[in-house]
Amino acid sequence: MGSVKRSTWRIYLPYLALNAAISIAAVLVVLFFWSRRPTPPQLIPTPTKNIATEIAILLPTATATLPPSPTPNVYVVQVGDTLLAIAIELELSMNALMAANGLANPDDLSVGQTLIVPSAEWIEVYEERRASAALTPTATATPEVEPSNVQIMGIAGAGDLEREAIRFLNSGGIAIMQDWRLDDGEGHTYIFPAFTLHAGAFNLNIAVGEDTPIDLYWGLDQAILTPGTELTLLDSSGRIQSTFRITGE
Repeated sequence: MGSVKRSTWRIYLPYLALNAAISIAAVLVVLFFWSRRPTPPQLIPTPTKNIATEIAILLPTATATLPPSPTPNVYVVQVGDTLLAIAIELELSMNALMAANGLANPDDLSVGQTLIVPSAEWIEVYEERRASAALTPTATATPEVEPSNVQIMGIAGAGDLEREAIRFLNSGGIAIMQDWRLDDGEGHTYIFPAFTLHAGAFNLNIAVGEDTPIDLYWGLDQAILTPGTELTLLDSSGRIQSTFRITGE
């Protein structure tokens, strides 16, 4: 009986070498395709916005409101004008326009006549008085004379002699202001000339000038309207009608 030859480990070497080669090749293939994969995009953080700042940028910048000129407006009657047409053009009631100018007859107009255009505050007082009078029953048919109500409404151009002026408003009946006085408490006193003020406004200018129906001139050579000055208006009998203290800006 013949003998069987035992196989040794050397007969497995070719198989081991083949297996190692296949493994190395597989690893290289995987590495090759891995290196070719697309790079994922990097996330860049979005900058945050300050909402309050964005809103502030969009908002318009506030500008200082200019105060209205203290000089009252006037209208000069032209050829063909009627009081109704003037009132419509000025967007006023004809009654208010007549009252502001002391007119009893709407047809009592002449070419070149200067009409005072009443201010908003005067019209407000006038309408309140009319409404109150309409609600109050008349006890007698005898008409009553409405008292005047002249008040110092404000000043303009303080410190500038050519522009300094004191504004007055009469929201009542006709005021006969001859010999009325305006005192600034600093030694300056203005005596009113023969001046009749219907319902409406006028200016007392501090400088030298020529009087008109809506502008009087004190005739001083220096400015006097300074902060802290208290102006006092007295009628011809010495009764105080109005006071006004000038405050600083």
